[in-house]
Amino acid sequence: MVRRPTWILLLVFAILVGFAWLFQRYQANKANNAATATPTTSPATLYDLTNTQVNEINITDNAGDKIDLYRDSGSSKWAIADVPLDQADSFQIESISTQLFSLQVQEALTQTPPLDSIGLVTPAYTITMTTSDGTQLITNVGTQTAIGSGYYVRVGSGLVVIVDKVVMDDILNLVKNPPLLPTATPEVTSTETASPTKPEVQVTPTP
Repeated sequence: MVRRPTWILLLVFAILVGFAWLFQRYQANKANNAATATPTTSPATLYDLTNTQVNEINITDNAGDKIDLYRDSGSSKWAIADVPLDQADSFQIESISTQLFSLQVQEALTQTPPLDSIGLVTPAYTITMTTSDGTQLITNVGTQTAIGSGYYVRVGSGLVVIVDKVVMDDILNLVKNPPLLPTATPEVTSTETASPTKPEVQVTPTP
């Protein structure tokens, strides 16, 4: 007859064996899941360009207003056409153009809606970029999305995509608000006005 303590020891041993087996299965499944996990993809950008690859950026709206930005060959700083070089805010242009080149795609439309319904037959804005090798890249900007969080955009004849409204507004506002450096206001120097001299009164002596 097997004593009760022996049964207890056997039961504990069986539990330990079962736990060890389950733990090994858990570790094996964890390793397999880690090996087969789908890597997360980084958000797609609208352009495959960097700031140094582009020499000109021309932005035009459908009313005919425009701004032409170019990289000065001598200083490599951004400038504005028909504006003296020292009056253009090169730092601001650099900052906004960097936003343009890193603009992320929120959504790519696999089924293109009618272009006139999203403002891409007559675009609200057209952005034309010229690269250092002379290639031109034309981007048409249509209407805002229904919830107003983005713009419908199409680069060349590619897919229609949606991009962030806030970032795009910063870029498009250059047309109405050119990035110019503040002009210094000349100091006004006060000139003292000489007081008129009182004419001398001649007294004729009485004879």
